[in-house]
Amino acid sequence: MLKEKEIVETAPAMSIAERLAFMELRLEARRRILIEQAKNAARLYEEEQATRERELWQGGDIVES
Repeated sequence: MLKEKEIVETAPAMSIAERLAFMELRLEARRRILIEQAKNAARLYEEEQATRERELWQGGDIVES
């Protein structure tokens, strides 16, 4: 779980030129790229450490005040 002031590295956002280049790819190529990205995202949710952290964060009683 992230701690306060912990830095998370992310990939830089795509530029407009990169987005346009992606949209100009053939449909099959775009689908192949999106499938690979979806598989990578799914792996993050399937990792044991991430699963435990997510369950700790999401679990427990709901307390309303």
